[in-house]
Amino acid sequence: MATLTAVDVSSNGLAAVAALLTVLAGLIFLLYRQKGPVRPAASVAAPPPAANGVKTGSHVEEELPADRVLILYGTQTGTAERFAKSLRFQLEARYGGSGKKFVALDTEGYPAAKHLHHESCVLLLMATYGDGEPTDSAAEFYDWAVETAESGDDPELLKSVTYGVFGLGNRQYEHFCAVGQRLHGVMADLGASPLLDPGLGDDDDDIDDDFDEWTLALFAALDARGDLGAGAVGGAGGAAAIPSFAVETAPAGAAPADADAQRCRQGRGTAAHDPFLASVLEVRELHTALSTRSCVHVELDLAGSGIAYAPGDHVAIFPRNDDAVVAEAARLLGAEPDSCFTLGAAPGGPVPPFPGPITLREALAAHVDLLGLPSKAALSTLAAFAKDKAQAARLARLAAPEGRDEYHAEVVAPRRSLLEVMREHASAQPSLGAFFASVADTLQPRYYSISSSPRAHPAALSITCVVVDEELPGGRRHRGVASSYLARLRPGDRLPVFVRRSAFRLPADPATPIVMIGPGTGLAPFRGFLQDRQAVLEARSGSGGASTAFGPATLFFGCRQPDQDFIYREELEGWAASGALSVLHTAFSRAGPRKEYVQHHIEAAAEAVWDALQARSGCLYICGDAKGMCHDVQLALAALAGRALGAGEEAGADWLKRLAAEGRFMRDVW
Repeated sequence: MATLTAVDVSSNGLAAVAALLTVLAGLIFLLYRQKGPVRPAASVAAPPPAANGVKTGSHVEEELPADRVLILYGTQTGTAERFAKSLRFQLEARYGGSGKKFVALDTEGYPAAKHLHHESCVLLLMATYGDGEPTDSAAEFYDWAVETAESGDDPELLKSVTYGVFGLGNRQYEHFCAVGQRLHGVMADLGASPLLDPGLGDDDDDIDDDFDEWTLALFAALDARGDLGAGAVGGAGGAAAIPSFAVETAPAGAAPADADAQRCRQGRGTAAHDPFLASVLEVRELHTALSTRSCVHVELDLAGSGIAYAPGDHVAIFPRNDDAVVAEAARLLGAEPDSCFTLGAAPGGPVPPFPGPITLREALAAHVDLLGLPSKAALSTLAAFAKDKAQAARLARLAAPEGRDEYHAEVVAPRRSLLEVMREHASAQPSLGAFFASVADTLQPRYYSISSSPRAHPAALSITCVVVDEELPGGRRHRGVASSYLARLRPGDRLPVFVRRSAFRLPADPATPIVMIGPGTGLAPFRGFLQDRQAVLEARSGSGGASTAFGPATLFFGCRQPDQDFIYREELEGWAASGALSVLHTAFSRAGPRKEYVQHHIEAAAEAVWDALQARSGCLYICGDAKGMCHDVQLALAALAGRALGAGEEAGADWLKRLAAEGRFMRDVW
């Protein structure tokens, strides 16, 4: 079994240089951060990353190499990061003899205003979040690019830059790949030259296949240019060529006793890079004992944070892998879980994804996506370290362009995780430096619609979460990392969180009618809305003031069985009795001979819905599943509107678009 070596590089001299450079990088980072709130120095060799694994710091402060190809990604769930690593690997393998350096960086921490016009070739992998919004990590880059282009001050700012864009999105959303498509135009407006048309990845279909097709088109465009060579493979092969961090051992006990506290030191919970360490107040099951599924209510204490939220906002939590998953990963890596180490950046290489010293157990638990799909770059790295020739050949085949169909059939379609692939190819035991640099993707924060109101709970917020536990092909089980983590929490436990503002808002005028559609956990933000209305009613009643002129609030809620998964039933019935909720429609899909969904109740209440939204200028809200429920509900609403207008469904769909343009139709869908 391999052990944790003192320095996981080929030369002690190189390791010493790397360690020195890493310390200097950390000092530069601390000086840079002093433009904002000053933080106490920590005993780490690398700057603390943003909470979503963004590698900020030294890579943006070094002098830019003239011969690099830059891959910038904006990710929310980790897919764009996985693609960026895969693309970097494929470019290195294909054009390694050209002398070019291929670098993949998150957009957060990259100073575009300072550096982008000095780049020669930029490849943008940009996810679209929500209704056409950039991801949190890409927001600053996106806003700068759009504002700079719209100003028209320097239309030739990027005249020396060539670029390509791959957008990630879901066709169930109206603004499919909006961020990628917008950036493609913005780059051209700033004078950059496109290498090819933008690629559009559809997460509702086969986004990996979409990315592969775009990659092939990109290679054809690069080959035609000739400045990278004609697709020639160069450079050293095998494990020696794999990007790797230096790994320096640390004495036992050198890692902080509470890694989450270190991650959140002085954190206020207002941004991904500044999470707050919240205490758990309550965890309770919302389904009855008759249900075979689970849905948990988690209450978090915000006392002492800088968090100010409104109903409709989102909270992000940083999940942890289960202990059994962590133990198996450590075993497959051949290292002791409690071994303590610090990752060091090689000159010109990426900054480590987490600070040190840290135990392997903590690194695997809090920072590595062990249950996500492995990238092709990860498979290639595992192949380079595999001792069994058959396993090495199989992994290399799956990572190769000619193995595209097998990769989709054996990895993507069955949703085979990195841990499963490592288990099935146990002879592939990468060094820790290579594992964290070239195999493991970052464990991303998970976002939930807040299911409470600060009027009712000024120093707390709640999460409503279905616990994912499902059977996959072949009898394998898939357990959601974040939902299982939330279900394991107990009062007194602490976890890093931050809040993201949302446009999903109650109307400014409380007299405005609202129509809310949220089956299952889509009820979450509407629980916050109704708590808010109830708190206002109680405050007015207690003060003896005039009663609040509330507009009617109509809720369409659905679940399977009223005696199993009718979550928050007592609260909803209480709000209906108090007047905070005017009309409650419930649809139960498994309670009778005919499946009944929320869209059926919308059709039955068509006249009242139309009156609230059209005649009384109300606001419409949908929360829940984008692919099924939201699509079906919008069809029902378009049909309803088409009939009311005396036209067809197309006219009804246009009416919905006008509602959205006026800010009266809001969706919180996933």
